Amino acid sequence: MNFFVLIILVFFVVVPIGQAIAKAIETKGTRPSLPPEPEQGGRLEELERQVMYLVERVDGLQEDQEFLTRLLESKPAGIPPAHSKEEMK
Repeated sequence: MNFFVLIILVFFVVVPIGQAIAKAIETKGTRPSLPPEPEQGGRLEELERQVMYLVERVDGLQEDQEFLTRLLESKPAGIPPAHSKEEMK
């Protein structure tokens, strides 16, 4: 009885799934690709410029952060804070 159920399962579930996968693989290579758009080159160049601008800005921020870190680390311990507790009251 279990063997009969297994055969029915294979014919009605596994075989159609396998056929669908085979058809998808077969038609994948025959689908035409989209033609390139004429303004696509200009758009890519603009995107490259924007990315390079962002890279430069991030580098500048990193340098600023490193400078501030060095500045705070080299701060002498004898300098009082900007606001004393008496000024806060």
